[in-house]
Amino acid sequence: MTSANGKTPVAAPSAAPAVPTSESNRTKSIATRLTDAEFAEIESAAASAGKKVAEWLREAALAQARTTGEEKPTDTVLLAELMALRNLIVNLFAVASKGPLSDETLRRISTYADAIKDQKAEELLARKHRQTAPESGEK
Repeated sequence: MTSANGKTPVAAPSAAPAVPTSESNRTKSIATRLTDAEFAEIESAAASAGKKVAEWLREAALAQARTTGEEKPTDTVLLAELMALRNLIVNLFAVASKGPLSDETLRRISTYADAIKDQKAEELLARKHRQTAPESGEK
């Protein structure tokens, strides 16, 4: 999805900051100029995340700064749809190998794939995160 200026918006992940800090420790500020449309877009994104604009911008900027060139953000909606498609194909082949598919069976398989897609995407991302996260508490 692109914004009015043709750029893909950066979503601020809900990850905890790398270094715990308090508002009193924050002494630096950054100023930038935005069009009315850009400001409205940022304001809307912050409100959708339930955050103040400054908080949302800080998290988005830090998330972008902390992302290495090797990491790529995962589009969870797209991943969920791929997980549904994967489930759909596997189940269709399994049922079709036993004989013709009825319309009701097709609807049931499709409904099931839609019902579990978000959960499966979250599980895949969590598994990937566990595999790539540095281990803490090593002796």
